[in-house]
Amino acid sequence: MKIFDIIRDKKKALLIGIGGGGDIIGTIPTRNFLKRFGIDTILAGLTWERKSLDPKPGPRRISEIVNAERIGDCLAFASKDTKTYYNVRFTESVVAEIFNEKILLIDINEGSKKVSSELNKFIRENNIDIVFGIDVGGDVLALGDEKGIRSPLADSIMLCVLKNLDNSILGVIGLGNDGELRFYEIIRNLAQIIKDRGFLGCIGIDYEDIKIMDKIAGKTITEASKLVIDAARGVFGAFKIRNKTRNVFLTPFSLITFYFDPKIVFCHSKIAKLVENKTLKEADHLLRKNGYYTELYFEESYNESYNV
Repeated sequence: MKIFDIIRDKKKALLIGIGGGGDIIGTIPTRNFLKRFGIDTILAGLTWERKSLDPKPGPRRISEIVNAERIGDCLAFASKDTKTYYNVRFTESVVAEIFNEKILLIDINEGSKKVSSELNKFIRENNIDIVFGIDVGGDVLALGDEKGIRSPLADSIMLCVLKNLDNSILGVIGLGNDGELRFYEIIRNLAQIIKDRGFLGCIGIDYEDIKIMDKIAGKTITEASKLVIDAARGVFGAFKIRNKTRNVFLTPFSLITFYFDPKIVFCHSKIAKLVENKTLKEADHLLRKNGYYTELYFEESYNESYNV
């Protein structure tokens, strides 16, 4: 598989959970895979927790975060003590505690252009050879015609970012675990990417991965990432998530991380093309105008019957 050729001779990697919430948990199998090849890793995630954890809509700005080492306008290193000024702890803070290492936080409020610029600088200064952006669920693969899309904002902005970085790879774990794309739509979209030579390979999961992922999930709130853990224990079948508003059919496919060329995935994504170089607010407005629900929409209109 091409993925093995790509990582050959690499020394250091940045791994980003691109959808916020528990997506950083989905980086663990890739982290452990790279470490087996002697590649050092820095883990990263967004400053956007789910509404069930953070009552304030949208991602937090770096200025709203305390006990963090600020690197730029969009970047900061989190420790186990990092939290919002109103005392909400990030999943990245949990990861920092478990691994006893600094975790990079990414604020996407200013959009893909600003984040790309700061990340490229960070990559140069930290001698990073390769970047992996990991999505849990696979809605980042949406073409734009799928009716179940409910959280395209963070994923599409970060897909634009990955496209703008040298030596970047998009990974997807837990296919369908977010209950947005139907399984047929995921397979259809995969086939189109494969046809355009955008598929780079895949890896499985092992019990050491699950042990770490379970430890993190136990200290935060996540559903899609937890379903990966359930699948590794042989759980199979239909489930409802997000306060029973979305349907998931859990299968062993959840245990595979698929890798893609983000530039080719971007070419297929009507959604990512809409948000490129837009701030979060501008991107959210454009997506709503074009008929897409966004995670920010649901957070701003939150009530007890829906939990994004």
